[in-house]
Amino acid sequence: MQSNSAVNVLLVDDEPANLLALEVVLEPLGANLVRAVSGEDALRKAQDADFAAILMDVRMPGMDGFEAAKLIRSRPRSRATPIIFVTADGSELSAEEAYSMGAVDFLTKPLIPVIIKAKVAFFIELQRGKDELRAAGRRASQERAFLAAVLEAIEDGVVACDADGKLTLFNRATRSFHGLPQDALPPEQWAAHYSLFREDGSLLPTSEIPLARALAGEHVSDLRMVIAPHGGNPRTVVASGRPLYDDDGQKLGAVVSMHDVTAVREAELAREAAVREQGRREEAEAAAELINASKERVRLATEAGGLGVWLWETETDTVVWEHDWLYDMFGLPRDAEPLNAARFVSEFLHPDDRDAFMAAAAATMERGEPFQFVGRFFRHPDHEVRWLEFRGRRQIATDGVLQRVLGTAADITERHRFQERLRVSEERYRALFEAIDEGFCLIDVIFDAQRRPIDYRFLEINPAFAHQTGLQDPVGKRVTELVPGHESKWFDVYGQVVLTGQPVRFIDEAQAMGRWFDVYAARLGGADSSTVAVLFTDITARKQADDDLRRLAAELAESDRRKTEFLATLAHELRNPLAPLSSGLQVMRLSASDPVAIERTRSMMERQINHMVHLVDDLLDIARISTGKVELKKERVDLQTVIASAVETSLPLIEAGRHELHVQMPDEELMLDVDLTRVAQVVSNLLNNAAKYTPARGRIGLSAHREGDFVVIAVADTGIGIPPSSMPTVFEMFTQVGRNMERAQGGLGIGLSLVRRLVELHGGTVQASSEGVGRGSTFTVRLPLAPDTPAAAPGPAPSRQPVAAPTAAPPAAPAFAVAAPAPALAPDDAEGGLRVLVVDDNTDAADTLGALLDMSGHATRIANDGYQAIEVAQAFQPQVVFLDIGLPGMNGYEVARKLRELPGMDRAFLVALTGWGAREDRERSSEAGFDHHLTKPADMGAVETLLSNLARVD
Repeated sequence: MQSNSAVNVLLVDDEPANLLALEVVLEPLGANLVRAVSGEDALRKAQDADFAAILMDVRMPGMDGFEAAKLIRSRPRSRATPIIFVTADGSELSAEEAYSMGAVDFLTKPLIPVIIKAKVAFFIELQRGKDELRAAGRRASQERAFLAAVLEAIEDGVVACDADGKLTLFNRATRSFHGLPQDALPPEQWAAHYSLFREDGSLLPTSEIPLARALAGEHVSDLRMVIAPHGGNPRTVVASGRPLYDDDGQKLGAVVSMHDVTAVREAELAREAAVREQGRREEAEAAAELINASKERVRLATEAGGLGVWLWETETDTVVWEHDWLYDMFGLPRDAEPLNAARFVSEFLHPDDRDAFMAAAAATMERGEPFQFVGRFFRHPDHEVRWLEFRGRRQIATDGVLQRVLGTAADITERHRFQERLRVSEERYRALFEAIDEGFCLIDVIFDAQRRPIDYRFLEINPAFAHQTGLQDPVGKRVTELVPGHESKWFDVYGQVVLTGQPVRFIDEAQAMGRWFDVYAARLGGADSSTVAVLFTDITARKQADDDLRRLAAELAESDRRKTEFLATLAHELRNPLAPLSSGLQVMRLSASDPVAIERTRSMMERQINHMVHLVDDLLDIARISTGKVELKKERVDLQTVIASAVETSLPLIEAGRHELHVQMPDEELMLDVDLTRVAQVVSNLLNNAAKYTPARGRIGLSAHREGDFVVIAVADTGIGIPPSSMPTVFEMFTQVGRNMERAQGGLGIGLSLVRRLVELHGGTVQASSEGVGRGSTFTVRLPLAPDTPAAAPGPAPSRQPVAAPTAAPPAAPAFAVAAPAPALAPDDAEGGLRVLVVDDNTDAADTLGALLDMSGHATRIANDGYQAIEVAQAFQPQVVFLDIGLPGMNGYEVARKLRELPGMDRAFLVALTGWGAREDRERSSEAGFDHHLTKPADMGAVETLLSNLARVD
């Protein structure tokens, strides 16, 4: 429900157009929209007025939105003001940063009108609700003070007690009646202590004390008793009261009002005496004087108490008012004719109250019950409505006295209005209290002897409390009873609110409850109060959603990073074989008449094309497996056939790296039900992996043995190893993708993933182990043997020997030989040419580029790793060095730095020759000391142009 109360909303933006757009969206909310064109302007206006919310643009000249928000939050007046950040870039801050700066939310431009209108409307209504609560609290406080003052001012005694009989209210008139202050005595001692007697002079029993009867649940009305305090005048009072209950029917105590009718009683006695003595002349004057004195006392007493005395002569149907106050009350002149009952009811009594009045009058006249009525009456001539309380008693006709009803009237209009305002205020507060979706509770913080907060007790909750916390029936209980293990940080926060009086707003997790809460807490009452009002919302789902979004964003970013690097590495991997292929075409063109050179070049190009085909096949296999399109063509094969096929496939790469391969096979025949091509591919991939990640002239071991119903195949190398942090993800896609220039070969990060998937399709497992970086790796595959494979029999140890015949085809036996060819050397010098050193671990690429440079008239030397390059450079003193970056052992950057330190090499022209060609790769090569950067495959025209320019300079 929208209130018309004035509520301010501060709009902060250095762009007038943005401010105008916000005003157009928010104008229907009915709030006072205040502009601020800078952070400084916002500070001044937040200091001068209260705001339901502040919409703060993040980016502003001078003081930006973040700084302005912190300063606004640092000031007492605006510490709790909700701030909503408005930003054009959602990545500028996270939810935690925004909340730490005092924000309750942040919105990203372009703004959606419906969303911003709904968010601001919430805070406007919340501010209006707060304003109404504060106003209601002030009114209730004023009304309570007014009620207390009224109770102290009235002449009727009012006394109340709690459910245990402890006196809680003892107004001035009551103290005057008894001549004593209130005392914490049990009901059985009230009569003796406060001098309570029957009208016959006997001590009033506890069971007849009006307050005790009301406390027992009885509604008492017009009970007479005598108060005879020691050393004081006895008083006859008429007491009425009732028990007090809360909304749930729980007894709160009782209250009784005591009206001093001593004068009335004396007046009655005086009248009765006057009637009895009317026939006795000798006592006539004495009786008349007594009556006059009594009347005066009654007049004085009733006027002092704000009461008017009335008399209704029922036989003559005449109403007599004995106080001018009643004439004024009803707006009649004092010489007006006496009223009768019918005229009184028709002209002065409110129509809606007439039935109740007539019923009360009938009960008095017919059954002698005390007359008691509260209702609305009109004052003539303006018909102003006043609330009056009438009390009276019937007097039976006696000798010379007609039947009549005698009583008093009191104007209770102001009291009734106060009670009505209080009721409406409480209903409004209760409706708001129960309608809000946020959880709300009042708690009493419990401190130990050292004033340290150790617990808190729930005093009151709203209906949303259970939904927000999951706690049932908490009122009157400590939180540690309901939530064992509740963290002490919550006690500390609420304890600080009690001790400092400063409200707090925070977000934190209640681990013992398994929930996150957005909390606002403030102290109720003064410095001696330990009551804290807590308004909170369960944001567990929102927190989990935020965490899930952050985790998903991180995973997507990581996946995107891996895929980006994968594409870059794929380009690098394709460039590596393209370089010797491109150079080979040039060699074949220039050596058309040299069959030996053409055949050597053709073999090289065939190897590189096979490498590219293998690379594409791996990519296709991963795609097929991922989509479930791989069908295994299983057959019964011998393990040695699988190993021989794998070695034959990987031998060229092993030879290119000049590695030493050792094969260890069992002598027994081990049969497998597998897809021969796929299992051979698994072993070949592991051998290729070992060859690529092992520096030149390394050792690779391939072994197999039986282990129960499984065959275990292991590939070990002396390569770069695997760091412990990478071990859990070594078989995942793209994890090997990286720009590690210490590797001899690149990697797409799919080879090992393909190995694992193919092995698992055969019902096997694969594991990786390494002692760390630079200490080699071992990959172990376990595959099930064919069901009818004979059990293992004892025999000689498996054969183990290095493979030695570099040119011979691998035999079927389990021993193979590999030897690396020596690098080709160019002539020592060439007339008119330059001294050029080519450094590349890809021997095909190095040999073809060297051959082309030789044909172009340059003196060329070739090295296949960094150490050999430094050794050759010391003797050869090259003028130009074409240096690959991805070298084994010592990468190209390190080799470049070492070459610059050699005597005579400071003027050599260093050319980076690599498959990496991005801007950052060129910047890094320049920082390492390279003079030029070429991306594989290098264009020979560009190479010749570069060398020609250098030759002219020299």
